Amino acid sequence: EMNRWLEAARQTMDQVVGHFTWPPVNTYETPEEVIVTAEAPGMDVSEFELSVQNQTLLIRAARKPFAQPEGARCLRNERAEGKFDRAVVLPATLDTAGISARYDRGLRVGRIPKVAAARPRKIGVEEG
Repeated sequence: EMNRWLEAARQTMDQVVGHFTWPPVNTYETPEEVIVTAEAPGMDVSEFELSVQNQTLLIRAARKPFAQPEGARCLRNERAEGKFDRAVVLPATLDTAGISARYDRGLRVGRIPKVAAARPRKIGVEEG
C-alpha cells in the first residue's frame, strides 16, 4: 500500500514540476496484459537489466556519457547519463512468471500477462 501511495505522489510531482526521472516510463493495461515501455534511445539492449520482485518491475541500466567533440566547449547538456533504476509497481493480478521484454529502436517494452482469473471471460447463459 505504501508503494502505491509513493508512486501516486511521484506521479503528482511529475505533473507539477515536470518529469525528473529517466528514462520516461509509460504503463498500459489491456484485458489480457499490462505493457510497460521505457524510452531509452541510443542504448544497447545488453545495457539493460530487468527483474521483478514482490510485484515490482525493476529497470536498471547505465547510459554511457556522450563523447564530446575534441576541442569543443559544452554550452548545454540535457542528455541524461549514468546509472539509473526505475521501479514500476504492478497490479497483483499479473502472472510475473510470464513476463517478456524486447528492445526496438530505443524503446524497451515489457509485457506481463494477467492471471487467468483476472482476464475477462464470457459466461454462457442456458435457457430454462
